[in-house]
Amino acid sequence: MNTEPPVPGTEPIRSELPPLALRVLYMIVFAVVFWILAWTLAVTAVLQLVLTLLSARPQPELVRFGRGLAQYARQIIEFLTFATDAAPFPFAPWPPG
Repeated sequence: MNTEPPVPGTEPIRSELPPLALRVLYMIVFAVVFWILAWTLAVTAVLQLVLTLLSARPQPELVRFGRGLAQYARQIIEFLTFATDAAPFPFAPWPPG
């Protein structure tokens, strides 16, 4: 058994943050992701409107993409408001559209 004191700077570094500190970090990241998602949703809605005006029907790919964005936004909101502990994508699968 080694009874010598550890050499300064060689102590093990704690690699785990407390759960709440890690969640706060994730919340900051997901708040920024939500902001980007809101702009993406706005662009998607305007694009869908223009394409629908031109073709007289909604584009199915954009409908599916919009549904996926809406479900992802819901997951982020639920995480940010502590309604769930499950972190959204990329820590979970992308929601189906």
